[in-house]
Amino acid sequence: MDERSDTTLLIRDGLLVTPEAVLEADVFVRGERIEALGRGLPAAQDTVVLSAADRYVFPGVIDAHTHIALDTGVYRTADDWFTATCAAACGGVTTVIDFATQFPGQSLRQAVAARLEEARDTAIDFGLHVMITDLPPDREPELGDLLDLGAPSVKLYTTYRPHYYADDATILRLLMACAERDILPLVHCENDALVTAHTAALVAAGRIGWQHHGRSRPALAEEEAVQRVLFLANAIGCPVHIVHCSTTGAVMRVAKAREEGQVATCETCPQYLVLDDSAYESPEPWRYILQPPLRGPTERPRLWAQVVAGAVDLIATDHCDYSVAQKTATDDFTRTPGGLPGLE
Repeated sequence: MDERSDTTLLIRDGLLVTPEAVLEADVFVRGERIEALGRGLPAAQDTVVLSAADRYVFPGVIDAHTHIALDTGVYRTADDWFTATCAAACGGVTTVIDFATQFPGQSLRQAVAARLEEARDTAIDFGLHVMITDLPPDREPELGDLLDLGAPSVKLYTTYRPHYYADDATILRLLMACAERDILPLVHCENDALVTAHTAALVAAGRIGWQHHGRSRPALAEEEAVQRVLFLANAIGCPVHIVHCSTTGAVMRVAKAREEGQVATCETCPQYLVLDDSAYESPEPWRYILQPPLRGPTERPRLWAQVVAGAVDLIATDHCDYSVAQKTATDDFTRTPGGLPGLE
């Protein structure tokens, strides 16, 4: 018998955050199940009692977009599953949904099996999306394996040559294959040609320092790719989820598609809600190299308004934890690994 099944906990006088309201109440927990909410709940002799007076009590947070121990083929993050998920637990995150990268030559089943082995030391619950990098038409039936494996979602990219990038024909083909098998595609949307051109222009001008990173990936590149992916998905009737929207324009395009009957969702991240591109003029701009980059200060209040209005379906961290040494190796945004730690 699991000894946790008889453990009882009473959290008194907290400000409980529920989907409907914030209320002052007690929470009685037995094992892993909440059994009662109310005022003045009694405590048995063996019950652990905690005071949460003047504190908020949240349900366990689900972070649906993380990159723990990420190996891109060029860089590898400095964290591991144990340290990352301990940090998550300290921040009230009780479940993460991470990614199983399909490296070239791997089957999707092999990719998931390898990632499950890596995640054996997790301190909290987790799920997996699958990053597709190598799935020609004759191997599309492998997508059906993902339902059996409990990983019914995949990640596609409109940028990041040569490792993750998929052209429009490939994305359309994979969207169609996902729709046929009830697999949900998540898409990283940035117009690769625009990103490549802007980056090349900055490099040619000698503007490769960290402070120039934001200019290499303009908002236009994100919003165009969002519009294009929505159009392709709608053309074949495939549900789609747009990840880490950094602009109001990206969110509004998803919201408009949804209003017109398309099955489309989107997310944004804390960094886009609390930071802006003035960070690139700070003494430590290397901390803010990420894709998409931080946007102008007017985007933050507009994004918050979209969150409040319900246009944003979820907030996730896109956690990607490179070390200070990795981020500061060279003052060159084209050679600095992108991502922010966010789990805790």
